[in-house]
Amino acid sequence: MFIKKTLQELHDMYAQGTRVVLREEGNNFESICVFQDSATSHDISRLLEKYPDMPKDYLEFLSVTNGLAPFTETDFFGGGDIYRINSVIEFNAPIKHPTRVSVAYISDDYIIIDLDDVRSGKSEYMYVLESISDYDDARSLYCDFQTWFDRYIMAQGNKYWTWRVEDRKF
Repeated sequence: MFIKKTLQELHDMYAQGTRVVLREEGNNFESICVFQDSATSHDISRLLEKYPDMPKDYLEFLSVTNGLAPFTETDFFGGGDIYRINSVIEFNAPIKHPTRVSVAYISDDYIIIDLDDVRSGKSEYMYVLESISDYDDARSLYCDFQTWFDRYIMAQGNKYWTWRVEDRKF
């Protein structure tokens, strides 16, 4: 798994505190990246008690940082939030979807792990849901957690899953 390497590189990029992030259409902003302490074995056990089929790469992420707020603008709180374990449990409790668990909220989109797909051994179990939609309307991101995370970091917090090649003008 390469998720620890991606996290280490992200941590190193923010070693001086803040950095400028380039956004769409030439815009940029000063950003911070908020890492949490690694999840305790007790926290991970609580998560697995509630959701026993969580994928290994997501658990590896939690073993490094129990939640993350990357590319947060310094002028106001914005950007993405990859939930801490407590937030995963609390946020998903009232939803009670049998197989889909929200693990992040990125600029009005929920990032979801489909536990049926994980249980079935599928490597593509990540989904995105627009915040006003029903969980059953989530669409596949065609990847696992570490690939989603790696792409999200490479896109500097931009919602790469909304980019369409068909929209380009040649």
